[in-house]
Amino acid sequence: MNILLVEDEIHKRDEICRCVMDVYGSTPEIVDGVSSAVLKVMSQNYELIILDMALSTFGESAEDKNKGHDQAQGGIEVLRALKSKNKTTNIIIVTQYPDFYISGKKIKLKDSPKVIKEKYNQNVIGAVLYHYKSQPTLQKIVTLLRGLQ
Repeated sequence: MNILLVEDEIHKRDEICRCVMDVYGSTPEIVDGVSSAVLKVMSQNYELIILDMALSTFGESAEDKNKGHDQAQGGIEVLRALKSKNKTTNIIIVTQYPDFYISGKKIKLKDSPKVIKEKYNQNVIGAVLYHYKSQPTLQKIVTLLRGLQ
């Protein structure tokens, strides 16, 4: 399966990669900032995007190692890019925030799949509130990944 992981925190990225490896036997393609994520989704198609909502403008992989500023809603830029190219894909949101803003409106994480489907035409198959080294969090991610097999 062609999977893109958009995550800028190394420990979180490593845990999610292990979940993908456990289910699919391979690792996802990884980007760690808004700019690189937008470029990827504009130029390539993915069957699944695992998306953090709070991202740096540029990740650690930026040539000058300058991450830019943190964007509390950086994931929204990725959703906008998909919509601008008329692309629809499966999305799993994995974030440390119980809610975030879409078009200036506070959205609870549990309500985000419906709102994102309506506004950005994406198929959000799950929204996970991430907790570091939490077995229930990792199990939820694995369960969502298995649901796509």
